[in-house]
Amino acid sequence: MRLALCLMLLCLLPLAVHAQEGTCSAAGTLSRETYLRGAGQDHRFHIYLPPCYESTSADYPLLMLLHGSNADDLQWALLGFLQSLETAIHENHAPPMIVVMPFGGEAANSNSFGANSYDVILLDLLANISERYRAGEARAIGGISRGGFWAYHLGLRFPDHFVAIGGHSPFFDADHVPAAYNPLNLARELSADTHLSLWLDRGTNDHAAAGIEQMHVNLQAGQAAHQYVVYPGGDHSEASWSRNIDDYVAFYSRAFSPADAARPAADPGGRDQFELWLPAVGFGTLLASIDSADLAAMLAGHYDGRLILSESAAARLRHHGFSLHAATRIVAHDQRFSALWRDKRSFTLLPANELETRLRVLWVDDLPVVDQLDRYPLAFESDFPNFSPDKLTRITLSGTTALARHTLPAVDAIGVERAASGIRDYVLLSDYFHITNEASLAPGCPDLDIVGFFGSNTSMCMKPEHAAIFDLLDVDVVDLTGNHINDFGFDPLLRTLDYFAGRNLAVVGGGRDLRAAREALVLEHKGSRIGWIACNDVGPAFAYVNEDPNSLYGQRPGAAACDRNWLREALAVLAAETDLVLMTVQYREFERFTPTSSQQFDYRTFAEWGADIVVGTAEHKPMTFEFYPTGRGETAFIHYGLGNLFFDQQLWGNRRFFLDTLYIYDGRLLTVEVFPGIIDDRARPRLLTGDDRFNFLHFMFIQKNEF
Repeated sequence: MRLALCLMLLCLLPLAVHAQEGTCSAAGTLSRETYLRGAGQDHRFHIYLPPCYESTSADYPLLMLLHGSNADDLQWALLGFLQSLETAIHENHAPPMIVVMPFGGEAANSNSFGANSYDVILLDLLANISERYRAGEARAIGGISRGGFWAYHLGLRFPDHFVAIGGHSPFFDADHVPAAYNPLNLARELSADTHLSLWLDRGTNDHAAAGIEQMHVNLQAGQAAHQYVVYPGGDHSEASWSRNIDDYVAFYSRAFSPADAARPAADPGGRDQFELWLPAVGFGTLLASIDSADLAAMLAGHYDGRLILSESAAARLRHHGFSLHAATRIVAHDQRFSALWRDKRSFTLLPANELETRLRVLWVDDLPVVDQLDRYPLAFESDFPNFSPDKLTRITLSGTTALARHTLPAVDAIGVERAASGIRDYVLLSDYFHITNEASLAPGCPDLDIVGFFGSNTSMCMKPEHAAIFDLLDVDVVDLTGNHINDFGFDPLLRTLDYFAGRNLAVVGGGRDLRAAREALVLEHKGSRIGWIACNDVGPAFAYVNEDPNSLYGQRPGAAACDRNWLREALAVLAAETDLVLMTVQYREFERFTPTSSQQFDYRTFAEWGADIVVGTAEHKPMTFEFYPTGRGETAFIHYGLGNLFFDQQLWGNRRFFLDTLYIYDGRLLTVEVFPGIIDDRARPRLLTGDDRFNFLHFMFIQKNEF
């Protein structure tokens, strides 16, 4: 049957070719060949020669494609690769190339490495092909499943032999291959200046996903440029790979076409690239800001018992001409983090590129350092620049906003300008400010007649004139996962969506229909590509978007429900398409400061599926944090609850909140700046200062700590 299919394929190739216009109307040829290696060792392979190979004297790039387990050297041809390639060649979308497809046999399924191992056989075959055919210097290698393992093994061990490596559902395993030969380990040795074009893909239901995710993480760690594609609904099957064949052809074609494959020059960081040092603390430290006078005194050689420096940092600061007191606590570089984590009143000074999410950057004089660089003493010209403002993106996240119920008359009493004034200066510093909006605009609010069966004494609506607060706070992203957005029917939400659209406000987690509600928000800013997804996990049913006119509440706009099947696939795809994935969640509301076990399980699951940052936006009390090590090999930042921003609850915990500002640099989460606040007069959130801030941080980080 396979032979018959192959013959049919060979017959179809010329038909496909003649239908195209090009300089050569002939079809390429496919044949099975053998070569002799060693004493009587015959190895067979299929080789494809491009159209007009025999009538030209040109050299051609060489592509080696490896089959998966339980397949043979016809696998790639039967998947349609050669048909797609010939079409692309005749449409001038791909360069003519030689394609060799070896048969692996038992050697391809062995993890032994030596004189007769599969990698040696493949290298010998490449040399043999170069002798027998006009193969140029440009070579690429790719493989499916087990073949993808060998492609990355060979390509990463001998990077000078290839211009590109492709892994299509490649099978990687950390435990069954010696480290010196394991592609997962070899990938960690790559850097941002690698010349290789790298490709990884898988389906959302691919059983090899764990290893592929780990390879993606390892390549990211070394900042090695690569394409990582997750195909929705795909699995580890020939049906899936066949659907993606055109993408595979396009990748290898770009690798062999210098004009298309040339990488843009690295961004030099613009005119403001310099060396920056930042004050930082262990995340659970009680400090939020230090005084510039204290910082200047330390750099002039005065003693400050709170300062901890690594040996390398102390040496570098002295090299820059700063004096350090002889009694300054100096520790080995690998001990700095644990020293900071143990001492809740200590801080350090470190280069900006050494920040990590478990360290929290401090303010100076209650102002972010990056907003006062012109007068900050630890930002200077250097032969080793590590920071450019042109690569920094800041996103500030906030919790529940409901300009409704008792907050509504409170805003009337103080005015929207006063209501916004307590946080306005801070949130305007960020590139994006996010609000979780619970109440829809309703003319006549709050004196509304009950609409249908939605309204109750807990229902919420927002006065149209109060929406001016979105302009005053320069809101960029509105989270529409709130469970009260349809309290007074569906027209108010449609009106609210029109209002946001008219002001170019991005919306996430809700919309007019299911597609809009589930659509990820992708922010492309200063070299970072950030994917954002949001959903409602608690209901009620009438708050969910629905397209079924026969459902209980009919067709309606609303919030995206946290459907696990959708999220598992959507998060994986978004993780492959963006540098960083942010997920905000309207979860069940708990009157506590620490997460429940079910909340932990769900948020960690979202992180496992691809979210790098998971933040609860509906909790009415601020909750604790977690740095969760995922099975993907990355550490996710989880904040289980931000607390209320504008809300009418008056209990001690319900009046306090966090604003989380994500510092994203060059596609990486550098640090999270958390600042606590309090709601005054039911309508004016403001940042906490002095002892109030210290006491609240003590309560959250010491008494309620769940790191």
